[in-house]
Amino acid sequence: MPRGPRIDFPGAIHHVYARGIEKRDVFLDDADRFSLLDRVGRNLAKCEMRCFAWALLPNHFHFLLQSDTGRLPSFMHCLLTGYSKYFNERYGRVGHLFQNRYKSSIVGKAGYFRDLVRYIHLNPLRSGIVRSVAELEEYPWTGHRRVVRGGNPEWQDTSLLRIEFNDDASGSGWIRNYLDYVEGVPDITGKSDSLGTFADLVESGRGLPEDSTGPFEVLSDLLRQISERHGVPVEEVLAGDRKYAAVQVRRNILEIGKSRLGISIAQMSRWMGIKENAAWYLLNSNKQPKKVL
Repeated sequence: MPRGPRIDFPGAIHHVYARGIEKRDVFLDDADRFSLLDRVGRNLAKCEMRCFAWALLPNHFHFLLQSDTGRLPSFMHCLLTGYSKYFNERYGRVGHLFQNRYKSSIVGKAGYFRDLVRYIHLNPLRSGIVRSVAELEEYPWTGHRRVVRGGNPEWQDTSLLRIEFNDDASGSGWIRNYLDYVEGVPDITGKSDSLGTFADLVESGRGLPEDSTGPFEVLSDLLRQISERHGVPVEEVLAGDRKYAAVQVRRNILEIGKSRLGISIAQMSRWMGIKENAAWYLLNSNKQPKKVL
């Protein structure tokens, strides 16, 4: 079955990620990382795009990009082709470097931009490369350090983050708001002052606490935990991947959200970017038919 065209239009914000073929490392040292980031900067200018968040992990990368002129495919083609050629020449290899084509999803849900910035910037912490948010401020291979401390890469655009995290008259209050938001993630330690562990929350069946930051916040953290349990990337779940594991994650979220957290199917379907009738079908298709005696 032929693959559909990329969805892109002027002003679209995309979460883009790519993984090394067979999950192999695509960055072997800092020179490789600098090479990719340099290409990102040059291609952002050439394709009239902006980058708000990014992270480099040993075998994959994430970028949160805005396509001002609808040229995401051109940007990614130049980036991946150029870097693959560099990597193959440097290490004397041939063939594809990245697994399949890159993944991308449109950021079209209210509040999801913040979740993605946090998710992308915390990847090194979640992967165990750094041990704390404080240590992440010194880590050079994610956009978190530039947000908090400034400096390179100069191409990273913080203008939309300033708006999202409520810049004040002094011009610096948004950074404190950003840090409070980042440091409040329950799944880093498995705990949260207001929510407890998500395992406790789900098992108790007590629903959302009164001081919860809202259903979307809860769903985001629940999604990360269930995705890890099923061994499927969060991005594939939200991009509508039809693999069994991704479908199971969506089904689990619908089941837990409805029966134990009291979140409506309408809210969850909008949040996941699927039609409400499709969400109901997914939820009901897991029910076993009654035996006829």
